[in-house]
Amino acid sequence: MDNERRVAISVLNEINQEGAYNNIALRRALDERPEWKPHQRAFVTELVNGTLRNQLFIDYIINNFSKKTSSKKMKPFIRELLRTAVYQIKWMDKVPPSAAVNEAVKLARASGFEALSGFVNGILRNIVRAYESDSLPEPDSLGLRYSFPKWLADRLTEEFMAKSHIPPPVTVCVNRLKTTPEALAREFENCTISGDCLHLRRVSNLTAIEPFRKGHFFVMDEGAYLAACAVQAKPGQKILDLCAAPGGKSFALAGIMENCGEIISCDIHPHKIRLMKKMASRLSISCIKAEERDASIINPAWEGLADAVLLDAPCSGLGVIRKRPDIKYTKTEKDIVRLAEFQRSLLTTAAAYVKPGGALVYCTCTLTKEENEDNVMWFLQNFPYNQDGNFIRHEGFFIARLIRK
Repeated sequence: MDNERRVAISVLNEINQEGAYNNIALRRALDERPEWKPHQRAFVTELVNGTLRNQLFIDYIINNFSKKTSSKKMKPFIRELLRTAVYQIKWMDKVPPSAAVNEAVKLARASGFEALSGFVNGILRNIVRAYESDSLPEPDSLGLRYSFPKWLADRLTEEFMAKSHIPPPVTVCVNRLKTTPEALAREFENCTISGDCLHLRRVSNLTAIEPFRKGHFFVMDEGAYLAACAVQAKPGQKILDLCAAPGGKSFALAGIMENCGEIISCDIHPHKIRLMKKMASRLSISCIKAEERDASIINPAWEGLADAVLLDAPCSGLGVIRKRPDIKYTKTEKDIVRLAEFQRSLLTTAAAYVKPGGALVYCTCTLTKEENEDNVMWFLQNFPYNQDGNFIRHEGFFIARLIRK
């Protein structure tokens, strides 16, 4: 049987060395081990996500006890081994510090790093002694305390950074065509209902349960659900969802529209189109037409066609750091400038598709002014649209509803 700690280290190497997305790398690693018990899956999930959430702080601790070799210069396996061990020592109360050290040393030896096992043992035992005497080094900034790069910490509040360290609940959206939130809630041990969304506290493998197979729900954040609601779609309308994958907002719209009308759900990636079609079939949704299309290129056949357009634009994703902590280390200020420019090209395309009097809903899952408010103000200055109501902000999501004159 696989060693859970080794799997966590492998996933972290994928993320930090190969640029993999943490949610995808972690899901793949767990899917490859269907024989694992829930507690094994939970342990690896916490070890990966917890280490990522605290990575800069962890490296700060390691570097205080490894004077000759900084974490950046260590072999990738040893670096991730030490990071996961430090996370267990400082943050995982159920793991005795001695066990974290012993397992790390054994894993170093078993993985071909016998010559470095003494190095691992020495650093970790010194860290344990400091931890037990309450003398671990304290970070000198809020950014370091919450493991945010300085440029990003300067843009955020302490409240947001602190909340980003609290693992989020898994949120699912009820399929209105088949059931109700109240009926679906009875299928889970511990959940709360918020509109058509259920926040789950105890989750194993959602895809293995009967309500999933029957198409009673799909996984989607509540902010994304609110973006679908902001469209204010009605049965019989024609809606364009320009950056639809993985499809949740289109599925929510289909429920709102009682599966009556037409939703054209677009994405640039063929495999995502196939996945959306498969998911729509599971949910018994027939009003969705999934289409491969580049949302930045105008399709003349769609000009003035849609009652409403939903544009969930590709963004820096800083609003979902709580779920995807790796974003903290991969995005830069240059990325934000580049993305804001790209989003304006998407808005230009989307503007052409809306009927007079129709709605354009622009949303992101990020926090930056450049990608949100600045883009909306630029749009209103350059296109015949008015803003409908105030901006909606929910758990890192930004939503603006705009009406074509």
